[in-house]
Amino acid sequence: MTNMCTVVVGGPKKGRTYGTGVLQSSSSPSLFPSSSSTLQIMEEMEAVKRQIVEFTQQCPSNDAKFSKFEELVKKQMPQVFHDEEESEHDDD
Repeated sequence: MTNMCTVVVGGPKKGRTYGTGVLQSSSSPSLFPSSSSTLQIMEEMEAVKRQIVEFTQQCPSNDAKFSKFEELVKKQMPQVFHDEEESEHDDD
């Protein structure tokens, strides 16, 4: 059985030990993950990296779409932006 605990190093509770109980049952506890779990973690990291690249590539397109939308709203509802600019100046 593997027990996990924390020993307080400093402060008024120095020397106390707090445990979480039995976390897993294993005949050979290891500090390092198994090779299969390491492979899974690496695959997940690669998938996340691919998503980050994909989202980063989409940003300029989304920014351009938002700018066009913002201009349309400014034309149709200029009072909204005028009121917003006044409130920003009031904060200064």
